[in-house]
Amino acid sequence: MAVQRWWPRDSIEFVGVLIVACFAAVLLLTSQSGSSVLTYVLTLLVLFRASQWSDIARTDLFLLIAALLLYLSLSVFWSSEWELRDFGSQFVRFLLVCSFVIGVAEVRLRGQIQRWLRRTMTLVGGGVILAAVINHVVWPPEDGRLNGLGQLDTHVIAALIYGIVAVLALQAVLREQAIFWRITGVVTILIAAYAIWGSDSRNAWVSVVFGLAVLLLAERLADRQRFVTSIVSVALLGGAILVALFSVESTRALLLPRGTSFRPEIWDLAMARILDGHLLFGLGINTPSDFNLGVTQILHPHNIYLSVMYQGGLFGLGLFVLVIWKTLRELLLHYEEADAKLALGILAVALPAYLLDGHELLDKIGSTWFLIWLPVAIAVGLRWSRSLRET
Repeated sequence: MAVQRWWPRDSIEFVGVLIVACFAAVLLLTSQSGSSVLTYVLTLLVLFRASQWSDIARTDLFLLIAALLLYLSLSVFWSSEWELRDFGSQFVRFLLVCSFVIGVAEVRLRGQIQRWLRRTMTLVGGGVILAAVINHVVWPPEDGRLNGLGQLDTHVIAALIYGIVAVLALQAVLREQAIFWRITGVVTILIAAYAIWGSDSRNAWVSVVFGLAVLLLAERLADRQRFVTSIVSVALLGGAILVALFSVESTRALLLPRGTSFRPEIWDLAMARILDGHLLFGLGINTPSDFNLGVTQILHPHNIYLSVMYQGGLFGLGLFVLVIWKTLRELLLHYEEADAKLALGILAVALPAYLLDGHELLDKIGSTWFLIWLPVAIAVGLRWSRSLRET
């Protein structure tokens, strides 16, 4: 009887193990530094293997990603507060994210997104979410809102990451042949739904439901054009319903019991700073982005698009939008691929959610690696495989 191999057979599989371990660490470890140790190992391994992935670095999508991240790193030099070591710190983050993107692009060719990451996040993620639910029930917080464990110690970010786990679990339910993974996927989705509901984050409620709907439509509709038409229809219908609900005072108070959470005031202050001579290149990534509203101190703009503009101006925002556009285009070009459908589902959570939250696009491993860089990296892998077929 053959013995099942559990260790990596080569460097690419070892990269895959590290990527899976990095994501599991975010869910399990309380310290970002602890998770970052794995990303440093991943980066060193990727850089050591540079001759094997040089083709990836020449694809247009990866070059755009590198240009965006390097530009944000360089914006240290026109920040209001900076030292030379700050650029070193940002440049390390640039290397970490780029190495992650390259690593995911490589392991995608081996089918490891489907075989390893999806299963690990379904099983480990489901267990971690269950632990967060138990913790919330046994030791309820004063505000009653469910917070995550590990690094996910805020309710909004926890809910969004748990939503990504639910997206991965849904694809496991739809694609896995083994009954164990299907049942595990269903259980994980149910636990995640309870946790997201308990977070009381309206942003997560809407964004995660939209992401699950996008993945379900992608899995059920074979025709790409029908999929795009369906998504546009769902988005327009959902938007119309939300506008109608918000236009009535009673339903608006029900949907937004805490009001707008100072979002309009924060955005007005952020735009005022940007327009004060910083529209083209921004204020720099090291410039403080906190806002004093009198009744409270807000630490960042709570909108990742506005944050990128705050740090890098219209030039930085333009690069970011172009990266997202080319990512979506690449995913739709490979619409028949399971990885492309998964990435579309994840981005469907991230893109609307980041209209109301998020602030660090260039960061060590954390929520943006789940919500942005994972689907972008999958698109880079698809672009790479397409370029290999064309040569």
